[in-house]
Amino acid sequence: MWVEFGRNRNNLMSASVNLNSKPEIGPISGKRKPKHHLARYRQVAFVLVKYRLDDLIKMLGLERFLPFRRLPPSFRKQTLSKPVRTRMALEELGTTFVKLGQILSTRTDILPRDFIRELSKLQNALKPVDYEIIKKLIKEELGKSVDEVFASLDPKALGVASIGQVHAGILKDGREVVIKVRKPGVYEQVKEDIDILRQLAITAQDRWEGGEQYQLADIVDEVAEALMAEMDYSMEGHNCEYFADFFKNDRSVHIPQVFWEFTTTRVITMERLHGVGILDIELWSKDGDRKQMAERAFGLWTRMLFYGDIFHADPHPGNLLVEPDGRLALLDFGMIGIVDDDVREGLASIVSAIVTRDVDLLIDSLIEMGAVSRGSSLDNLRKGIKHVMSHFRQLSLSQEQINSGLGELLTVIRHNNVKLPSNTFLLLKTMGIAQALGRGLDPEFDVLRVLEPDVKKVIRKRHSPRAIMNQLPVIATNLANLGVGFPPRLDRIMRSIERGDLQFRTDVSGLERHLEHMEILVNRLLIGFLVAAGLVIAAIAFLFFQLWFKR
Repeated sequence: MWVEFGRNRNNLMSASVNLNSKPEIGPISGKRKPKHHLARYRQVAFVLVKYRLDDLIKMLGLERFLPFRRLPPSFRKQTLSKPVRTRMALEELGTTFVKLGQILSTRTDILPRDFIRELSKLQNALKPVDYEIIKKLIKEELGKSVDEVFASLDPKALGVASIGQVHAGILKDGREVVIKVRKPGVYEQVKEDIDILRQLAITAQDRWEGGEQYQLADIVDEVAEALMAEMDYSMEGHNCEYFADFFKNDRSVHIPQVFWEFTTTRVITMERLHGVGILDIELWSKDGDRKQMAERAFGLWTRMLFYGDIFHADPHPGNLLVEPDGRLALLDFGMIGIVDDDVREGLASIVSAIVTRDVDLLIDSLIEMGAVSRGSSLDNLRKGIKHVMSHFRQLSLSQEQINSGLGELLTVIRHNNVKLPSNTFLLLKTMGIAQALGRGLDPEFDVLRVLEPDVKKVIRKRHSPRAIMNQLPVIATNLANLGVGFPPRLDRIMRSIERGDLQFRTDVSGLERHLEHMEILVNRLLIGFLVAAGLVIAAIAFLFFQLWFKR
């Protein structure tokens, strides 16, 4: 069947961010007195009791909202696993808690694989708002009645999501559009839930040993930012226009037009696109098309990730249509992620390390990304990664090998206190969904083969002469600062030694191995200094000759 823009959103959702905007709900700052949302606190506590999530109730300090401040006894045997019960509880609690679960489903450093798998299925119970209420909201936002704006507007919702719902319509000039309206009361409910989650995060950090390590307060801020961005439809319009500009030279990609005269923070009106779902293969496929379509679909996201500033963070099949003329129509721009050169280069290095089975390159990439904490054991990390890499016996891996290998790799990372930046998890999650989309089109889709050319380009660009020349001013400044600051620092160290204030503690276990590593490190450091000095001298000489010949 033909499907339209705004069909029901799937369960694979991610964080939404904007380059120039701040969330209306501010960040957590210290231990604040909890707001008295007693009815909602009790509702949260009773839902968790209903699904027998006793450990979670205790960790969050929700016993005080139960009768007699005690957990009631359970009189029935639990037939569902804890991950399934957790998902069901979050779905029953609504939009904010569903978003929390969806963000946690990207955090493989926090949760084990069975929870990740189950939370990835999260979706809201979708109930459409009465059409009369939608008409009233449109008039409040646009200052005109539905009859003044539209030649017609379908009373039946085309799609329903947790935050808004979509109706199809026709403008007075005959253009087909869809209008998405934010449901009444959603903003107020999300704001209350964020206040509650913030206090629960503070309590959990006190009661759970891993709370501080995994920065639960930051996760709540991420939920707040994601929801505020998703509820601001003018922000979605700007995201849409960014992608229209990004793909403007590619006529095989269709991004809908935004009609700004009928768009506000609560209402967005966009061009209606017609097409079939990309996984409705029998409706568009011809002989040999599936393989090409898999590469085209996955290629949309590789281009965003490797050559853009932001990426569409919800690549599920409902957001990608095949139009009658063969173009790919990309829909729904409420959830995006930011990608910069550091994240891009980190991703390229990680993929390159996996392709070449280079354990040291992977560890170096994690260190450069700031993911390896002081509490991490590099020896244990290396052993764990080496064990996983030994399963990657060939360059082109099957789907089962990739899923199993990456799962094991993420488990090793989690067990060794390696904490990837939160935007990296979103990126990896998006790539995983896009890969699954490619596999749905072509069972033999080889994600590493498709990624390899872009990875090589990023790595070549990083080490190109132009990139090195661009870094020369920074290198020269750092060397100058090092030269100026070194004598006084050395003087302070020598005075500390003379006073006996400086003490050394040594551990000679494994000394021989450490000396070998130290020798390699010193050699690399000396070579680095020599190369840096040579580059600075070359730059100074270049500038000198430029100035001399201009005289």
